[in-house]
Amino acid sequence: MNSSTALPLFGEDTEQDEAEIQPLPPALGMAAAAARLVPYRDTQFEDGHARALLVVDCPFCDHQHVHSAGLATAPRICPRQSRCVGRPGGSYYFPAVTQ
Repeated sequence: MNSSTALPLFGEDTEQDEAEIQPLPPALGMAAAAARLVPYRDTQFEDGHARALLVVDCPFCDHQHVHSAGLATAPRICPRQSRCVGRPGGSYYFPAVTQ
């Protein structure tokens, strides 16, 4: 290789590359989401206590998000808020949790 030959580090810049850059999504704000408590037995813990998960129906991406809720006998449920990882800019909270 000739020492005077400069190789591009990340490839050549083209106009097509600039067209592929997408702007950041707009802020989606805060929305209420339905959530339910799902108990399960975790084999990682030897104490034998049932654990709980919060399963949230996301209002932004139409998927379910899962959050740890601690012990099933005394779950941590409200008030909580989180952000959607599928649609950045959207945050949700669950005003009520069903079992």
